[in-house]
Amino acid sequence: MERVDVVEIDGQGRIYLPASIRSTLRYTKFRIIVEGEKIVLIPLKPSIDKYYGIAGRSRYTKPEEIDEAVRRETEEALREEVR
Repeated sequence: MERVDVVEIDGQGRIYLPASIRSTLRYTKFRIIVEGEKIVLIPLKPSIDKYYGIAGRSRYTKPEEIDEAVRRETEEALREEVR
């Protein structure tokens, strides 16, 4: 759905985007394109985004699962040292 708001450019050239719009945006950096009398903002994805998920799904989703895995691995490492 298209949303229409009226904003102003202040004396320092800044445009204030209402919180209701900012909260729907995933990114904070944009490329600006001027098309005649229109200004178009194109989101710039952080370079890290292209690597998201490259290693596959996380094995653990809860802090408790991570704690348990650390406990198990620590016990295993200690057993190896004793041998």
